[in-house]
Amino acid sequence: MAQKLQTIDDYLQTLPENRRRSLTILRAWIADTLPNAREVIAYNMPGIEQDGLICSYKSQKNYLSLYMDTEIVAAHQAELSHLNCGKSCIRFASIDQLPEAVIKQMLRETAVKQAAEQGK
Repeated sequence: MAQKLQTIDDYLQTLPENRRRSLTILRAWIADTLPNAREVIAYNMPGIEQDGLICSYKSQKNYLSLYMDTEIVAAHQAELSHLNCGKSCIRFASIDQLPEAVIKQMLRETAVKQAAEQGK
């Protein structure tokens, strides 16, 4: 059974340098885009929440994963077509594969959607 995560910093320190670099940059993009959101451990993964869980990310066996709202991922499928995407999962080997502007836009759209669902 996988060890339960304590902190995101501790989690990142367990990763090989190239994966730690990619997820650290992704973490910075998230913080830059959603400065009022808070970091959490959700589903034993680093995540960010504001009016709900906006995204989670993790180093998997063969790739890195960014989990986001299924409708938001579907709406940006064309911009993510060079990546292996599932319903809510964007898989990538390095941060260099992720389109920064698109990911930041997806984060903003998710935050707006969740705020509207919460009546805010």
